[in-house]
Parts: sequence; structure tokens; C-alpha cells
Amino acid sequence: AAVLPEMGGFGLKTLTGTPGKRRSQHTYFSILYFDIDTGALAAVIPASHMTGIRTGAASGVATKYLAREDAKTLGLIGAGFQGKHQVSAMREVRHIERVLIFDVSREPAEALAHALSTEGLEARVVDTAEEAVRGCDVVCSATTAKDPPILGDWLEPGTHVNACGANAPTKREIDDEGFRRSKVIVDFREQVLEEAGDLRHAIEAGAIVPDDIHAELGDVVAGKMAGRDTATDITLFKSVGVAIEDIAVASWVYEQARAKGMGIDLSFQS
Repeated sequence: AAVLPEMGGFGLKTLTGTPGKRRSQHTYFSILYFDIDTGALAAVIPASHMTGIRTGAASGVATKYLAREDAKTLGLIGAGFQGKHQVSAMREVRHIERVLIFDVSREPAEALAHALSTEGLEARVVDTAEEAVRGCDVVCSATTAKDPPILGDWLEPGTHVNACGANAPTKREIDDEGFRRSKVIVDFREQVLEEAGDLRHAIEAGAIVPDDIHAELGDVVAGKMAGRDTATDITLFKSVGVAIEDIAVASWVYEQARAKGMGIDLSFQS
């Protein structure tokens, strides 16, 4: 749950279903959005598409403030639902020319590469995760992996990494060495320390300590903390997703829908 008084609302997002067993055309993410002044339910919003956009957008903001200005090559690990949103966000903030895609299932990777190629990008599928990391200016990982597909030894000086898939203690996308070598920025320190399996593993293994987390992304955006100091820094945005992102997007969608006369009015009997 989250509250945004300045946007006039508060609410919560629910997530149900088992990953890998969810059916198309069904709703598994939903947002209940409430009016801040009266507490009345204002909207019920299916949130799968919105979740994809807000997760990608967070990586986009991180890339804007942390990646090198001349970044042109993107390595994407995970070509599922979130992958396309990661690519879209990267293109909003950097002049991406080439995308290297790896997925344990080649079919979705090929489909995404084809779609990106039709948009004028040089996009191709690679055979290993290492190929999607080495030589890339920006690396995005959006997987459900339990064993880290990204090894710190592969990260070259100057790389920026967005790791948004390991949002549970059992998941890992970056190995311990990756955290040790990187300047780590998180979306919400308390939640990341609780939920991010790869960060937790690195701490438990002694590769880093909690105080090694450099900053929350909001502090970098607000200018309270520095982001990248040199062109050779390896920066890592470790995100698990926070509710305030969902409610901010829900507020915008609600206002747009009201202004355009979209949506279905629901009457609830008490």
C-alpha cells in the first residue's frame, strides 16, 4: 500500500496466481485506488500492463542518472513480459543502437528480437548470458532465476546494470562478486534488504555489508547523493518494486480516464 496526498489518492496492489501457470486474458495484478479526501473507493484497475510499465520506468530513471551518457549497447537477460518494457525505458533515456538478448527459452527471445528489429534497432539473440553482459554499456535483467545469470567477473568498467527480477529471498540475478564490484543503488533500502535474494546472499556471504548500499534512487534523483562518479564505475540498480510507483501510475491513469470519459462506472451497495 502507498499514499500520495499531493496526487489526491492512496491505494494498494494485489498479486495472485502462480508464475508460469497464469493464463492469458485473466487478471492477476489489480489496484484498488481511493480518494484521499473521503476515503471512498475511486477505481478498480487491472494492473498487469501498468506493472510492466512502472517497473521498466524505474530502470529507465536509474539509467538516466547512473549510466554513461554515451551508452549505446544494451544487454537484456530475460525476454518475458518485463523484457520489452526494459528496452522501451532504456530507449527513452539513452540512444540505444544495439540489443543483445538472452533467455533460457529461445522462442520469446527471437520474437522480441524480431519486434525490435522492425523498430529500427539492431537486435539479435545470443547463446549465453555472458554474451549479453560482456561489452554492453547497459545490462537489464528481468528473470525469475534462482541461480544468478550475471557473474560479477563479466562486468566491464563503466557498465550500468538494472536488476529487477530477484524480488524474493529465493531469487538471485547477480552473484556476490557482482555486488562487491558495484556501486549499489536501490529503490527502497528496507524492502530490498528484506526481499532481494541476491543482495541478501551477498551480505550473508560477506561480500558486502548493508552499509555498502550507496543510496536509494530517490536520493540520487533529488541530488542528495551522487550517482556515477567516474566513467569506469560499475553501477547497479537493485530494485524489487515499491507500492508508491503503482499508486502514482494508478493516480495518473484514473485522472486520464475521468477526463476522457473512459472506464465503466460501478455502483456498490453497502
